[in-house]
Order: sequence, then structure tokens, then C-alpha cells
Amino acid sequence: MNIKSLNLHDLKPYLPMPEKEELHVWTIPAKSLDNLHKSQREYSHILLRKIISAYTNISEEDLEFTVGEHGKPALLNVSNLNFNLSHSGAYIVFIFSCTCSVGIDIEQTGRKADMDKIAARIFLPSEAALLKNLYGEAKKQLFFQLWTRTESFLKGLGTGLSSSFKSEKIQQEYSLWTIQYISVPKGYSCCIAYRSL
Repeated sequence: MNIKSLNLHDLKPYLPMPEKEELHVWTIPAKSLDNLHKSQREYSHILLRKIISAYTNISEEDLEFTVGEHGKPALLNVSNLNFNLSHSGAYIVFIFSCTCSVGIDIEQTGRKADMDKIAARIFLPSEAALLKNLYGEAKKQLFFQLWTRTESFLKGLGTGLSSSFKSEKIQQEYSLWTIQYISVPKGYSCCIAYRSL
């Protein structure tokens, strides 16, 4: 799968949609444009509408969204555009595909988290055990790599964190997905997930 990296400068009317073997991954600083008065979540949804409108040539106001059982958004009036978004710290990321389910997650690695507790609940038991034996920067780096990998996959699947790798069904589904880390600025970890064609 070819991954095309995009940023705010690429946002123009009549954007070509991702091709069959292509994913579009957008990385946008949260301080861009007119978001000084908006929350990061609200700003990410405004940008999502702008990008989808550019892809589909449907006005932002006419885009219709729905959410799945666990909150994953989808388009009602465009059936062939799969997407996902994430935001953390100073960045918002989006992923788009016309052929497969996708997920994305970005995390600011400097923030505090109860790593062992989260790992025990969500990660594979072998990963949680490995993490428990690490300390300092090595532990933090591995934790956020595993976290973004896990969350991008579960978001792509549409279950979000209501599922975990402890489920045999989730582990079987995981084998059908491709997971890839994306280059982002220092202090962040970002991962995409897409279901293999």
C-alpha cells in the first residue's frame, strides 16, 4: 500500500481521492488556521469536514455522518471513503482510504500514564510482562509504540478501547491488518492500521 503524506498546504478544492492501493495520511499542527477559540476536538472535526468536502465535492454542510456502535464515525452520503482521525498535544492526524477500513492514533509521549495498568488491560500478556520489566525512557518509548499500535488497530476495527488483545477473536482479526508507524515530530508516536486487501 502506498502512503501519501499530506499537510494543510495540500488542502485545496477538488482533491483527488486516494487510489486503490493508496492511503492518504494528513498531519496538521493543531495551531493552524483559526482554531484559537476552538477545542482541539472541535477543530479536528472542522478540518475533517473540509478535507472530505475537498475529496467528494460535497459542501461541508451537506456531509452526513453517523457513528458505529462504539463511536467510530462514518459517512452516510459517501460510501467509498473510509477515514479515521486522532489528536494529541500539538498535532491532528487523519487517514483516508477508498478500499479498506483504516485507523490512526497519535500520542504525545511526554504525558504521564499509568503504563502498567493500561498494558495489563489492553496489550497482549507477553507485551505487558515485557513492559513491566522496563524502566525510564525505554519503558515510555515502548509503551507509546504499543499504545498507538493497539489504538490505531482497534479504532480501524471500529471497537475502540472497548476491546483488547486479550480477546482471541481480536487477535485473529489482527492478523488480517497491516500496522505501520508514521514519521511524526519528536515527542510523538503515531501509527496507522489498515485491513489488508
